[in-house]
Amino acid sequence: MSSSDATLINAAAKFPTAVWLDRIATIDGNKAAGGAMGLVDHLDAAVAQQKAQSGGTLKPMTVLIVVYDLPDRDCAALASNGELSSANNGLATYKTQYIDRIAEIFARPAYAGLRIVAVIEPDSFPNMLTNVNMGKPVCDAVDQKKVYVQGIQYTLNKLAGQKNVYMYLDIAHSGWLGWDNNRAKAIAGYKDLVQGATPSGNLGVIRGFATNTANYTPLHEPFFEGTDANVSTGGTTQFYEWNHMIDEVSYVDKLRSEFVAAGFPSTLAFVIDTSRNGWGGANRPTAPAPDVDDMRIDRRAARGNWCNVKNTGVGERPRATPDAARSYVDAYVFVKPPGDSDGTSDSTATTPDAEGKRFDPMCGPGNTDALSGAPHAGQWFHEQFLMLLRNAYPPLQ
Repeated sequence: MSSSDATLINAAAKFPTAVWLDRIATIDGNKAAGGAMGLVDHLDAAVAQQKAQSGGTLKPMTVLIVVYDLPDRDCAALASNGELSSANNGLATYKTQYIDRIAEIFARPAYAGLRIVAVIEPDSFPNMLTNVNMGKPVCDAVDQKKVYVQGIQYTLNKLAGQKNVYMYLDIAHSGWLGWDNNRAKAIAGYKDLVQGATPSGNLGVIRGFATNTANYTPLHEPFFEGTDANVSTGGTTQFYEWNHMIDEVSYVDKLRSEFVAAGFPSTLAFVIDTSRNGWGGANRPTAPAPDVDDMRIDRRAARGNWCNVKNTGVGERPRATPDAARSYVDAYVFVKPPGDSDGTSDSTATTPDAEGKRFDPMCGPGNTDALSGAPHAGQWFHEQFLMLLRNAYPPLQ
């Protein structure tokens, strides 16, 4: 290892990242046998850190937890499918063996002084909203059986009474739900989802939404705006395809105004995953150019490419209230830990493994943006980790 990489790794050791509960076994972990920490282990460690840093009076301590084990998870993808199937009593299992256990642990008095931020079920609900009747039979099935709706509503209801738990529903990213038609589906779909979670129909039961989870969309495109001229399918090699939400800031701004207009409280807030959207390195544009393709920060060949994307870097570091112009952006966070793979590049891995994960063509050699040599989703991918550190923007020091 070079000394420069060692310096970057030492800097990365300070990153606060989320704990992913992506299957039932992660609740307990296997720390006693030298394996991963469980949920109690993580919360105990947070309390210990809080006490060590606070002295006599406890200072606020935030813990970021990803709740991610819906039955038939990620209905339009393959790399991140989960362990539970609705055809095999998965929804009942999700409620009793997964959500109930998480809720009980969160509610323990020992953790009352923590601020537990829960990002609820990345990708699945947006997958369903945008893929029903689009030739995706799993999405059609979960829509018809209300698997995602019932699972997420159960989660919101179960955690709603816990004052130190702040819930953010995942709402994909600007390159997915940014189009007017997709965003309209999202506003209506999420409103029905949240209203149905509690008997009162209170839309304020959630703190807000999490955007860009595990994705690469930049916070800002500094050299142009999402005008018709810039998002048309002519001069930009069809990169934006008439999607005026060219970055996460424009997306969050639009979402907030439309959600509040739809009846959500004005306190609605957002967290943005910046763990892999820095786009630093030698290929980063430095000035405006005649064509959008030559000045966009997002260097992907296609905006929909999501798997272990090449030439990406760590973005803005996690911090609270990061944008003085946007009080509704609660924080930049690292929801996806840098170095966690998006999916295997092994095209022979077509049979689901023990966690339900398998090869998705988006992760293979047919996608020019995808790194080779990648393990299954959620597993450590060292080459990606080093790439993200080397291409960080702002640069790591």
